[in-house]
Amino acid sequence: MDEKQLEQAVTTYRPLTIDPMQIADIQPPVGNITARRVLEAGQHAWTHEKRGAMPEASQTGFTLTAPTRYATWAPGDPADGDYVGYGETQASLKLDREDWQAYNQIAFTITTACTNIINPNLIVHFKNDGIIKIPDQYDREGHHVINLSDQATHTYLLDIADLPRDAMTAISFSYDINGSYADLPGEYKVTVERIELQQTANQAVTHGWQPQTISYSHDGYAADASKVAVLPGQQTFAQFEVVDAEGTVAFAGKPEVTTTTTGTYTLLDFSALKAAGEYRLQWADQQTPVFPIGPLQQRYGSTIPKVLNFIFSERCGYPVPGIHSHCHDDVIATHNGEEISFNGGWHDAGDLSQQTVHTAEAAEALFAMAKTLRKTNPALATRLQAEGEWGLDFVLKTDFGDGYHATSAGVSRWTDNRRGTMDDAKARVHNSAYDNYLLSGIVARIARLTPDAAERQRLTAVASRNFGFAEAEFAKHPYATEPIFWEHTLNTSPATYNATVVKAAAALYQLTKDQAYLNRAREAMTSMLACQESVGLTLTDGRKLAGMFYRDEKHRVFQHFNHQARESLFGEAFQAALALPITPAAQAEWQKRARAYGDYLLYLQQFTAPYPMIASGVYFDDEVADKASFDKQHLLIGDEAYRDYQTQLAGGVQIAPHLFVKRFPVWYSFRGNNGVILATAESAALMGQLLADPKLAALADGQLRWIVGNNPFDQSLLYGEGHHYQSQYSNSSGEIIGEMPVGVETKENEDVPYWPQFNNATYKEVWIVTATKWLAVLRALIEMEDCHEQ
Repeated sequence: MDEKQLEQAVTTYRPLTIDPMQIADIQPPVGNITARRVLEAGQHAWTHEKRGAMPEASQTGFTLTAPTRYATWAPGDPADGDYVGYGETQASLKLDREDWQAYNQIAFTITTACTNIINPNLIVHFKNDGIIKIPDQYDREGHHVINLSDQATHTYLLDIADLPRDAMTAISFSYDINGSYADLPGEYKVTVERIELQQTANQAVTHGWQPQTISYSHDGYAADASKVAVLPGQQTFAQFEVVDAEGTVAFAGKPEVTTTTTGTYTLLDFSALKAAGEYRLQWADQQTPVFPIGPLQQRYGSTIPKVLNFIFSERCGYPVPGIHSHCHDDVIATHNGEEISFNGGWHDAGDLSQQTVHTAEAAEALFAMAKTLRKTNPALATRLQAEGEWGLDFVLKTDFGDGYHATSAGVSRWTDNRRGTMDDAKARVHNSAYDNYLLSGIVARIARLTPDAAERQRLTAVASRNFGFAEAEFAKHPYATEPIFWEHTLNTSPATYNATVVKAAAALYQLTKDQAYLNRAREAMTSMLACQESVGLTLTDGRKLAGMFYRDEKHRVFQHFNHQARESLFGEAFQAALALPITPAAQAEWQKRARAYGDYLLYLQQFTAPYPMIASGVYFDDEVADKASFDKQHLLIGDEAYRDYQTQLAGGVQIAPHLFVKRFPVWYSFRGNNGVILATAESAALMGQLLADPKLAALADGQLRWIVGNNPFDQSLLYGEGHHYQSQYSNSSGEIIGEMPVGVETKENEDVPYWPQFNNATYKEVWIVTATKWLAVLRALIEMEDCHEQ
């Protein structure tokens, strides 16, 4: 993507466009297919199910149609329409326990002829009744969404190598009916023909630590950092080279074979090359595309307008050209006889739900990045702040002014925007002490970031008011659990709760110099540090491990994140607290605790070598016994989750009796670790600033590198950046430049990366949270780099 296109994201309020042929599902040139079989209906005809119609069907295909809405909810859907559309239309073919193991790919030729449909798509479902059942117990495996090009015919490919398929009993295709553009009359019409099972000679790596060809950062490396590319196994070529843009060899080295806890690899280490420039790696008869060596802006600068493009494209209540018209006026929050139209901010993910705290956190990240770039790139800074103001407006709008906030809404449809009709949605409204602390801290931080003095005064008043409501509610119900499990702050522990209070109180003290806020910040910091391991646990190798946080002061369960992650709160709390006027004794103790926490983060690096991804943390083997804590950390689980806990730990690394490190979190239904590693990366970057420790900055940078290709799949998980990116689960709005998914998952109870082409929620679902955290990490690193240069 050239500079002119990136400038569009800064100067215009229009999404960056995507060439349909860039969509990874669309068929590349055929030439590596060694066997094929067209799937024919045979004795079982295609059958239509649910709503809509199937006006045509043959031995080799069918047509599905449906109107864009219905006047009633589909049978079995909740009466309030929570998290549903207007039903589904589906075509299914029964299979007689067919064994598909001879094939590793399936192709579909699909013709789309829709009218006024927003992002036409098609979901393919598989059922297997063999050794491993599909769908799985969490209904995550066996589904894939294909985002379609309208008024076009394409052949789409799906890698099924990881799909259990020894006894296939059905294949189905469906569409979730979810409204139309501007509620105009419309029709969904899609024809599927020539469903073909194929065997391909070139099979992509989707599981495990071994890369298929090479793992390296598509966005390059810092000049003074470690620079290592990873090849699979033990290879025997004599030399590799790093070649500059003119074709001159800038560095030559010998490959190194290494064995770590994740396997044996051949490494190309060119850390000695420090000259800024554009390079490519060459080895044997292969080479990489060009990548940079240089400062952060050279490496990641293009990601800022791209991520901004995604955030803008997720706007709710605003017509986003090419995606949707004005939306969701009829999502209503009601409290004390008052109503608020709960639209604005940004849609949360692949669906159209809205989370006030996520919009608030995104607004904060945008304001912070704007301030960081104000001198070096004023045009981009202005656009970032403008986008942040859109989110801030929603945060202020949804505040009822008495402690209650409209907090979230489960929406999966484009509503008709008319209040009083059947498709209206109801937003959740709560007076939560935690939400008030969190929002208070975010608004206070934005107040400190804004250059407008009058706006700073207004925001300070809002933040102070919310802090007061939080204090009143906390006094009555300290550390109370959220009233509904769909709230995205449900997993909050006393440790992160106290970190949130530190952030809010410290920011308000800096704005007002009110001694009461200073006292509260000190008190909350003391409570947070009571949740930290300060003595140290003795490891098998004789060392002591300290610095990590427990969920509370009882020190029974470590602080973990497996989906919604706010590890960065610890880094924010340390930074905020150590900037306060405190006694020399407190300064020394808190600095010591900060150093211990930073050392703990650095300790976690070794378990995923030679990759930069940070391990998720340490676990006791009896944490599952604390059911109250376990149930707050894991949603939508059954009894099997408690049984599988030990199996998941066994896949990690035991470092002491009863103590394990997990590379990926213990998780069940909700999987994907981009949010987890980026939250940790932000904390590491903030601690790097605080402790003047370049190792922590490098740790944070490593998480960005993992996302842009330095992973076993040589894929960029940031759509439109780098190369080898795949279609993601963005079923409501379609593929968007700058989108990022929830992240790499694991298979069943393993502790190794798993990244199938299947793009079901949650792991492949696009998420405003990952975009927010990307900006937050990069902003902290840029500030640290700027300080170092000065």
